[in-house]
Formats: sequence, structure tokens, C-alpha cells
Amino acid sequence: MKGLYNFLQKKVKPAFEEGGKLSKFNVVYDGLETFLFVPPHTTQKGSHIRDGIDLKRAMFMVVVALIPALLFGTFNLGHQYLLATGEITQANPLMDLFWQKMGLGAVKVLPLIAVSYGVGLGIEFIFAGKRGHGINEGFLVSGMLIPLIVPPNIPLVWVGIAVAFAVIIGKEVFGGTGMNILNVALLTRAFLFFSYPTTMTGGVWLLDGDTPLADGHTGATILGNLSETVTKGHGSPEAIQAANSLLDGAQYSMSNLFYGLVPGSI
Repeated sequence: MKGLYNFLQKKVKPAFEEGGKLSKFNVVYDGLETFLFVPPHTTQKGSHIRDGIDLKRAMFMVVVALIPALLFGTFNLGHQYLLATGEITQANPLMDLFWQKMGLGAVKVLPLIAVSYGVGLGIEFIFAGKRGHGINEGFLVSGMLIPLIVPPNIPLVWVGIAVAFAVIIGKEVFGGTGMNILNVALLTRAFLFFSYPTTMTGGVWLLDGDTPLADGHTGATILGNLSETVTKGHGSPEAIQAANSLLDGAQYSMSNLFYGLVPGSI
């Protein structure tokens, strides 16, 4: 790492400093350098812990902590898809077709992550360049949280619009990381929910007759299924019993609900 640091300092950094041919993109270089290496400056006043871990390192550790949830969500998407298409049943061992499930889930998850980080960090770079300061670190976490709290069937264009709205209106207008009064990830979710309520309350993948809708199809969650069951039966005792049977079924068992092996957001 020392060799890489010396290479960046001597060969790359001068081109991005004031007077260099790439000085307009200094904010991009600074963001990369401070992500790879802790900046040499330290705090000069106030009560602070003197430590080599700065805000970028702290945020990156949060991203690392989110990876298990991301991997499980990816696996569960593939699992729910195979259940919906009938390729497996609740009776199959959970780890059956593990890599197929991961692959199916990744097809949905990876584009969401790319759009979230692409749009969010792009806006961060623009604002940092205009204001003449370094890249804010907060979106490292928000960019990972956003894909985790949206349905996998949501159009990527909607996600991009919502991220742009949340970063600009919910964060940058207040001054950036540490100054915003709204949570960027939750504001993204709120924007999507009120703009596209039907899609945001839908399921993962369902069937249209015998045809699997692999590209995603809005459908009821467990609460929607329960409501539909009771409403169709006009609230009769039989309808309520049918709703209870749905809760007692294998898909919505207590263990599946506890572990998150149900349709819904990633």
C-alpha cells in the first residue's frame, strides 16, 4: 500500500492540484485518495478521540456490516422466485439450488446498487465540486441501504429519480453530511411510496396463471393476502378461518417470518 500511496502522491496527484491539467476533477481524485488512505490532517480543537479512523473508515465499516443482510436478501429473492414459479416448494431444503437462487437474486440486486451509487455519488461529486470541498462520506451507507429497502421489481428509472430527490432536497440543501435533518435512504423510500404506492406495496415475483413473471409483478404482501381473503368472504367466520389458515401455512410460518424468508423488499 505504501508503494501505491507514493505513486499517487508523486505521479497522479500533481495533475489534479491547482494549476494541473486535471484540476477541475480534483474532487474526484480527493474522494478516491481519502477513501483508500486516511488523510494526514488532524483535528486541532475541541474534544476528539485521537484515532486513525476517520468518517470514511467508519462509514465503510457500516457498509461491511450491511453485506450479510445484502447477501441474504439476494438469496431470498431467488428463493421466492423459484417458489413462485413452482420449481421448488416449501418442502424442499432451503439450500437446494443455492447458486441458482443467488444468481436470480443478483440479477435484481446489482442493478439497484449500481443506480443508487451512480446517481447518489454523481450528485455528491457535483455539489462537492461546486462548493470546493471534499466528497461527503454519508452516501457510502445510504447508497447501500436504499437497494435493501425497495422492492426488487421497481423500475430503475424510479429509483434514480427518488435518489436524486432525496440527496438534493433531503441532504445537500441543508449543507451535506451531518447537516441534513432527514434520512436520505428513508426519504428515498417515502418518495417512492407516495409516488408509486401500488408497486411499493407489492410482492416479489408472482404467477399470471401458469406464466412466470420473471421481470417482476406487483402482488399482495401477507397483509394484502389476509385483507383480500377476509374481504372476499365479507368478514364471515369462514373467511377469518381461511385467513388464519394462511398464517398457519408453510410460507408464512413463524420461523419464515422471523428469518425473513417471505416476499417483500430486499
